[in-house]
Amino acid sequence: MPQPSQRYTVRRGDTLGRIAARFEISVGALVDANAATYPSLRTNPGFVQIGWELEIPTEGGPNDGILFVGMNPGAVVEHRALVRTGADVVPVLDSPEGDDRLRVAGVVHDLSTEEGALGFARTLALPPDQTAAIARVLEGTPPDARDELGRIAEVWAEAEKGRSIPARLVLSGHSVGAGVWGDENGTLTLDALGDLATAMPRAARAIEDVHVAGCYSGGRYALLRVQAIFPHVATIWAYAGSAPGAESGATIHETLWERATRGRAETIDRSIAEDTRKGESVVVWSRVTGLDDGNAARPLESLRIDLAYFEPLQALYDSGDLVVDDPYSGQLRDYYDALQALLAHPDVPADERAVLSARRDHTVRLLYYGRTVAPRFAAHHAAVIRDGYRSLGLPAVDYRVLSRRDALAQIEAFSNRARAAGAPEAAVVLADLLERGLRDLDPAVIPDGWV
Repeated sequence: MPQPSQRYTVRRGDTLGRIAARFEISVGALVDANAATYPSLRTNPGFVQIGWELEIPTEGGPNDGILFVGMNPGAVVEHRALVRTGADVVPVLDSPEGDDRLRVAGVVHDLSTEEGALGFARTLALPPDQTAAIARVLEGTPPDARDELGRIAEVWAEAEKGRSIPARLVLSGHSVGAGVWGDENGTLTLDALGDLATAMPRAARAIEDVHVAGCYSGGRYALLRVQAIFPHVATIWAYAGSAPGAESGATIHETLWERATRGRAETIDRSIAEDTRKGESVVVWSRVTGLDDGNAARPLESLRIDLAYFEPLQALYDSGDLVVDDPYSGQLRDYYDALQALLAHPDVPADERAVLSARRDHTVRLLYYGRTVAPRFAAHHAAVIRDGYRSLGLPAVDYRVLSRRDALAQIEAFSNRARAAGAPEAAVVLADLLERGLRDLDPAVIPDGWV
């Protein structure tokens, strides 16, 4: 529940700015809270008198409200479960207006454009410099996640004005540890969330408890990033491996977390998830007790040795010589888990982390190549595939049903013809698309939402 207001007696040398900074609130919030008693604050906020008794508002104070951000269609199930606990839950779900579009007061803003992002940011009614900063953050956010980040900004804007916002945050979606995404939806990265927190610092300071309902979200490095984004965070719940889905246990875990973080929680016990599906993957952190994933921390070199053991297998899966029968188990999943374990270590050097992150993104696309990646690629680019083959007088190949090995052979054969002198433009375009997409699994062509 919100804390009662404090009172402060003005002393020699005080200004409203210094008092506001001391209590980490805005000058505007301080004026709003005291103008009825001292009307001159409205006309002359630069003057305060020694002996005045000022009310210090509880800007963004601790409370049991939850801001629930769900990137997957199934997130509505999680939202309803949290509402049933009795908590005040503010949902942020995929916008019904379409990718990166938000409706405010009857006006639809396209956040993928400079004009649309700035127009939306102005609706938040914040100072001009802060408005411009928020617009820049929205523009720089990955496609189809700007609408969710915009809704977060709407909620957080209240804290920037000195009002209370939900002190608990849930981020739900697929994950590899760098953010959350949804099926046919964009990726809300920790980088984008951090940029918004920098632009809205009072809101960031109001967040006390975070639950990241996504796979591989609980590595030590990822948790350090969450702590950096939310400087007053007291507890974090995340996952070292696979996390339960909306229909397979996520609601149970989120309900347990909701109960454990009511009030001003200082610690959280991962054992409350024992005997639940994926309970062994739960990682918790608190400012008082630190990180608990149920395991002793492993040396960096030991994690590198594990990864090196699986390294040769990755090339065999990439070539299609080995086949993924189940994306949730098997040798390629073991390699992926070893990658994630190494990436979770906070002491991995930046250059090595960049290489490992690229391998992680490639490997997760290999894991789901046959199940979702190839079918969605083929469906999304059906016209380009048809036109490219037709331009060479060939029947179109159905990449939805080909094994990876057969698909790579077809791509090589087509590219050889398309690269010949005088080949039609449609063939050249398709060759580039097939090579970057199905062959190289470039994240710029194969978005997270297809995994």
